[in-house]
Amino acid sequence: MPGLLVVGAAHGAAEDAVAEALVAVLLRGGVDASPVAAVKLGGGAAIHGYAAVASPLTAARHAGGTIEPASLVAAVRAAGENGGALVASAGGGLLAPLTARYAVRDLALELGLPLVIAVPAGPDAVNLARLTLASARGAGLAVAAITLTGWPDPPDRVLLDERRLLDELAGVPVVTLPAAPGAREDAARRWPAAAWLETAPPAPPPGATMGAPAAPPAPREEIASRGTPRPEIMAAILEIVTVEGPMRATRAYGLYNRAAGGKKLTSIARAPLSSAVYWLSRDGRIALTRAEDIPWQDDDLVRLPDAAAVRVRELGPRTLEEVPLDEIAELMRRLRAAGHASDEAGLKRAVLTTYGLVRLTTRADEYLGLAYGLLEAPGA
Repeated sequence: MPGLLVVGAAHGAAEDAVAEALVAVLLRGGVDASPVAAVKLGGGAAIHGYAAVASPLTAARHAGGTIEPASLVAAVRAAGENGGALVASAGGGLLAPLTARYAVRDLALELGLPLVIAVPAGPDAVNLARLTLASARGAGLAVAAITLTGWPDPPDRVLLDERRLLDELAGVPVVTLPAAPGAREDAARRWPAAAWLETAPPAPPPGATMGAPAAPPAPREEIASRGTPRPEIMAAILEIVTVEGPMRATRAYGLYNRAAGGKKLTSIARAPLSSAVYWLSRDGRIALTRAEDIPWQDDDLVRLPDAAAVRVRELGPRTLEEVPLDEIAELMRRLRAAGHASDEAGLKRAVLTTYGLVRLTTRADEYLGLAYGLLEAPGA
């Protein structure tokens, strides 16, 4: 799905006006485009529109509602199913939380669209733009351009110098959108919006774009005891998933089993853990994806309901086979977009290098091959 996601770097960034200007430019250039406001603060029509000017999570709570990430992603994607380019917008800032564990940046990662950062033209513009750039690039997102919104006519000398400084430091095109609505069409006419649709992520050093998995929770007294009641097992499993999810269920069971003093995860040891996961899922405290729904993984996947479905991280204490295949496939996508490799063999080697591994064993080759298959699957 080609498109762009306009993200405001601060409140008052007029990301909706930038999105409207982009749609007009694309249509003028013969590219069919449709707009959709994913999250809007301060009022107005949107998938999630709120009167309060605050973080989306707070604004939603004050409106008596919540934001469900999976439904939001599906709604934005549905808006772009007409075959043209999708121009989406989201307010609040790239790290603004939509839920306690899901930010606008997670939405951007799931949509996979290049970003256009909207920054209010003012004394904080360079700082706000660079903070958002660092946050985006740190997650492996492609940034197509920065738009300074509310650009005055005429701009003062300080603002002109700040724009030139941002041009030098940002490494992406810096354009302006005038404060006067009547002047916006002429200013946006010069934007190379069609080229921005093809923007690829930057080429970072291997491993530099990924956060390290947090260490598993320390063994607690109730974990280490035998014959533990199910509510206590559920609490321990939830703690593990909170720290490390999304994760393979087998890894969660293994962490619990080792904390309890077990050496091998037998079917007998696994049964109460699987039951705990089932009840956690039924209670809505974790999101459970069954193995039968993802046969390539041959394992259940677990995460918190308001967490991103895929989170690329360093290998950390995990073995290669403990990393969910969709996480490896997303890492392959980023590595390919950054120019590290393009063919299957090259991407496998690039993944090993990123994870700090050396030998491509037969088992690793097979597992990475499954991830590559996910990467190349239709609609991936």
